Amino acid sequence: MMNEAVLVDTGPLIAIYNQRDPQHSKCREVLDAIPFGKAYTCWPVITEAAYMLRKRSEQRNDLLQAVITGDFGLLRLREGDLEPVQDVFRKYHDQEVDLADACLLHLADREEISTVLTLDRRHFSVFRRLSGSALSLLPE
Repeated sequence: MMNEAVLVDTGPLIAIYNQRDPQHSKCREVLDAIPFGKAYTCWPVITEAAYMLRKRSEQRNDLLQAVITGDFGLLRLREGDLEPVQDVFRKYHDQEVDLADACLLHLADREEISTVLTLDRRHFSVFRRLSGSALSLLPE
């Protein structure tokens, strides 16, 4: 079991609540290893996941209930966070980064979280924190 905080991206949220997803078991196993109160995400990720689960209302509701009960802490984004998020878009302008990913990278720096639960290796393997260090990606 890990002790550090983990940021959770859209793909694993969808996989965790959709048992038919090929990554369901792997993502569920990683989530179960994260201590309660150490898994974090943000509204752009929840919005994206809820949209992707729009035809699966029960799964979408399970996701939202998990946020309500604290399985996933929501890290707040404020007006002052817009400029650093915009900096992510500028830095990775050639990567077609979406808002959820840009926010997670910014939050990794702001909150000093170095681990991300993501299925998006295309972007997150390229991303670097402001210090220049790579993020640790789960599942391995």
